Amino acid sequence: MNNYRTRAQLKQDAKDTLRGKWGTGILLYLITMLYGWITGSIQSVLNFGNNMNPDNINQMASTMRTTSLITIIVGLVITLIGNSADFQALDWIRNPELQFQPVQSNFSRFKNPDWYKLIGLNIVMGVLVFLWSLLLVIPGIIKAMSYSQAYFIYKDLSDKDQANGYSLTDFITRSRQLMDGHKADYFVLQLSFIGWWLLAFITMGIGLIWLIPYYRLTMADFYRDLAENNPKLV
Repeated sequence: MNNYRTRAQLKQDAKDTLRGKWGTGILLYLITMLYGWITGSIQSVLNFGNNMNPDNINQMASTMRTTSLITIIVGLVITLIGNSADFQALDWIRNPELQFQPVQSNFSRFKNPDWYKLIGLNIVMGVLVFLWSLLLVIPGIIKAMSYSQAYFIYKDLSDKDQANGYSLTDFITRSRQLMDGHKADYFVLQLSFIGWWLLAFITMGIGLIWLIPYYRLTMADFYRDLAENNPKLV
């Protein structure tokens, strides 16, 4: 018989794991948080400059062409770093006493010979969600939720040396099957953090220092719960 954790239990698991170890959680996601702050600040400056120089369209277009490739490459690297942090968070939520180096954990997937598969998975998922979103916003959101566990499924199968027999779409299919009947739970869990996101916004992003580790560990625990109750899929 399946015994799924409640939303409150998932969030409590994350808080219990972080209790007395908030510094570790913050360091685990420090790089991705810094990237978000830096890119947000740069975008604000660019928007301000564009407003001040509305006629300088050619220069703006040239700058965008020059920086687009760099932006894509950096974005993929940061995505891989974020995935690595989430994978470490999953191991941590499974074993709260686990000892690890939080900053170094951000680069764990770069050492994996199949690191390119994770980047490919990110790209394929992004394209599929985008295509569904072209129909209407709601189908795109539903598919994004359906595919949300593909990264963790890849991690578990890769750790078991079982990922080689799977294509990128296989991980997405497993995620869709794992999320069958649980998309509403996932959606409500996301909604339960709205107050925290608003508080982080009000504090000019300072609150994100604590919110991001708490949120990401809760999402990792959501996957752990699904995987434990559906061992045939993972």
